[in-house]
Amino acid sequence: MAEPGSAPPPGRRAAQVLRWLCAQALLQAGAVLLGFGCFVLLFQTDLWSGVTILFYRGLILLGVAFLLTLAAMAGLAGLGRAWGLRRRDALGACILSLSLNLSVFVILPVTVDRSISVFLLGQMAAHPEERFTPERARRVFETVYLGAFRQMDRRLAEQQASGNVARMADGYVITPQGSAFIRFCALVARVFRTDTRLIDGTAAAPVPSTRGDRNPPDEPAGAVRR
Repeated sequence: MAEPGSAPPPGRRAAQVLRWLCAQALLQAGAVLLGFGCFVLLFQTDLWSGVTILFYRGLILLGVAFLLTLAAMAGLAGLGRAWGLRRRDALGACILSLSLNLSVFVILPVTVDRSISVFLLGQMAAHPEERFTPERARRVFETVYLGAFRQMDRRLAEQQASGNVARMADGYVITPQGSAFIRFCALVARVFRTDTRLIDGTAAAPVPSTRGDRNPPDEPAGAVRR
């Protein structure tokens, strides 16, 4: 019989460690699944639907999902004290869940909502029997994305709501906040060696002639198949 205060036998210690690891794994997995489920379900509600910019609404709902998950995981951690869990373990699990949710949100919904590449693929999927030359893709972009969908108007309105541009009587001008954001983007571009032409604002190359394009021009109403 072990004396009071002495270390437990190696076999018992190994069992305790294994039980603690299993409890931690279950807690982490539960937080990830519950956090993601809450985040997705919150998007199906009208909470903060007045926030028209998807990214900003997503950040708010991420915070709500984090708080709901933290409350649930803290309760479970309290029930798992016999397995070595502590309430601070719930906080770590919920931070992991929040980080993964943010990554998924930025990579998937935000990309689907804003990507020109996704728009182009959607147009091609709607017309699988047709061929898209670069010239035709450019016309579809101009007539549908910029014309029928008015995406440039949307972008300017979003940047005004973000405080990066300000509206004047005859158009928009960039604000000091917007200029600071561009300087930050330039730093990111240098660090990760991305294409800096969109940030530098350099003049675009002349648009090549489309006389040789065999495909007829796309009309806004016919370019999108519902």
